[in-house]
Amino acid sequence: MERDEIDLLTASLREVMAGAPDDLGPVLEELGWAEVVAEDPAVATRLLFAEHGRALGVTAVLDSVVLDVLGVQADAVLYPLPTAGTGWAPTSTPEAVSGVLLREPAPEARVAVPVTTPGGAGIAVVAASTLSLAPASSIDRYSTWVTATGAAPGALTDAPWQDAVAAAHRALAAEIIGVAEQALQLAIEHTTAREQFGHPIASFQAVRHRLADGEVAIAGARAVLEAAFVDGSADGAAAAKAQASRAHNIVSGNALQVCGAIGSTLEHPLHKYVGRGLLLDVLLGSRDLLTRQLGAMLVRTGQPPLLVEV
Repeated sequence: MERDEIDLLTASLREVMAGAPDDLGPVLEELGWAEVVAEDPAVATRLLFAEHGRALGVTAVLDSVVLDVLGVQADAVLYPLPTAGTGWAPTSTPEAVSGVLLREPAPEARVAVPVTTPGGAGIAVVAASTLSLAPASSIDRYSTWVTATGAAPGALTDAPWQDAVAAAHRALAAEIIGVAEQALQLAIEHTTAREQFGHPIASFQAVRHRLADGEVAIAGARAVLEAAFVDGSADGAAAAKAQASRAHNIVSGNALQVCGAIGSTLEHPLHKYVGRGLLLDVLLGSRDLLTRQLGAMLVRTGQPPLLVEV
């Protein structure tokens, strides 16, 4: 896809996100997004989710990525409980449903539930009306996540859950990068406007180093994500999400440092991006958990995946 096309799509998505839609489906359909995805799925995913992150979107657009891979007829996806510390492994069992939804579904909605089985994971589709829902506690005060519990999910079908997780990891990496980019932009704006000794504090070497470290971390995360789309493996996707969350962690710490006390208050918007990145980090495996899993794979096989030429 040519650079001018990407710039045009980015501008269109930014305008869409500015309207804070609850459901991106109809808006993307009006934009002809299906044609964009057909032309270049990797670019389409990176653009859509990066802008979703920059705008702190609260839609369930991630569900469409997962459902496309699963190939089941459903309206929403129940993700493993992040508090279980199991990463992408389902927290629902053949005896009981347990997980988190990105938004509260309509009672008539159908929910795809990944279920742990002896062979790995199966998928059940249950009515949302059969689930008990409650707001999920979160560091992100703007989150729309809800926890869901229910009885035995019923019949299971085979579905490529691990492939769906890999697709979700790539999308989440793009979204976390978008969150980090906006957090860094806020830090740049603050340090450019804030003056000490008659000069913007962004001109001070210590501040410039903090901002530069954030930009380098984001650039590294982008490179790993691009390579993960080319590689197409689950390990590459996990590495992309872990690296994106690492970049967000670096940017958040540095942005809070250079913004000073105001950056830690609710008055300043930085806290929104810090909280959102931390929330997205725990979905389908935190950076610490994914890094440990990738490390265990490396020890087991002795063959690290080569994602980026250095």
